[in-house]
Amino acid sequence: MSVRSLGYDNENLDKVFCYFMRVILHLQKSGVEDLPLENNLPVPYKTFLDTAMEIFLSSPLPEPARLILESEYDAFLSNNEITPEEILGLQVIKELTWHIHYDDDYYEYLLSIENIWGNAAGEYASLTFYPNLPEEIKCKYHIKELIGHIPSDRFQLDHY
Repeated sequence: MSVRSLGYDNENLDKVFCYFMRVILHLQKSGVEDLPLENNLPVPYKTFLDTAMEIFLSSPLPEPARLILESEYDAFLSNNEITPEEILGLQVIKELTWHIHYDDDYYEYLLSIENIWGNAAGEYASLTFYPNLPEEIKCKYHIKELIGHIPSDRFQLDHY
């Protein structure tokens, strides 16, 4: 079942996914040095993403970080009137922040939820994110096959 068929396909959710793909590419290149990245998302995504990245960059131990992220998420939901689509986007921000910071393989979670990416996130992944991944990750997640059919002149390798 696709996210589009459930009515959750929206450009802001794709922007959230693309933001975190960019975060991963920056982590590969220079660690947390260039973080947080510019956040052009609209409210409520922008506000919550800024908070989540602040928690990410403060590097607390996993247990307190989970509690802080959950508390911020719950407080944000209780203090704002938001739609189910926005709640999904905020949940994705919370989960990606957690998994990218604390998982040994921070690619796994993002790639495991690619079935809820929209067209814009899929295009960004194909032209920028996937081609910039380390070879061992491309092999592990069978990404070489995905990008093998794309002419290399279409890649946007510096678009992060």
